[in-house]
Amino acid sequence: MNSIVIDLTSTKHFIALNYAQKKYFFDFKEESLKKRNDWEYKISTLKETIPEFEFNKIEKMAYAAGPGSYTGARLAFTFLDTLSLILNKKFYAYSNLRALQHKFPDRIAIIKGSKNDFFYRYQGCDHYCESLDQIPKAKSYVVLENDQLQLENMIELKIEEISKNILELVLESDNKALSSNYPNYIKELNYVNKINQLKALLVIL
Repeated sequence: MNSIVIDLTSTKHFIALNYAQKKYFFDFKEESLKKRNDWEYKISTLKETIPEFEFNKIEKMAYAAGPGSYTGARLAFTFLDTLSLILNKKFYAYSNLRALQHKFPDRIAIIKGSKNDFFYRYQGCDHYCESLDQIPKAKSYVVLENDQLQLENMIELKIEEISKNILELVLESDNKALSSNYPNYIKELNYVNKINQLKALLVIL
């Protein structure tokens, strides 16, 4: 099945493709932010590698929704949202934590935030916390190599594994996508839940 996955949630951008029964992985590492964010450049790179590539032949579209750079996640969302209107096709959002945990379902997946805070996946759900000590203790972890965490019995994955694993998830089933195709705002949802809990407590009092 022809599928495309876009990951703009780090300083490097990635596109993973399954096209004409062959997998392709594109790594956009340019130092120039302008060039890295240039969709015309990205699309021309795809077509140079796959001359027969056409977006209207894509059957499934997805992107890395975070945690990570939420600006990048929003850019990917906007691109696929526009493309979905043109092609009249759905697109899906996938949790970076779910992708990180894909081949290691028994490990807690952890991604470090930009303010030395943390996001983690535990018991099938994504969570936010302000310090590493708040993450449940586990026998093993899976983390990103770039985050340079020091934990016992951890496996470190390269950042490009996010897009590769999402492509595998897309090809397996849609039901592993997030319930909404919007960026995965775990931190904001955590604050909303705390506010709702406080409101409920005040009502009881």
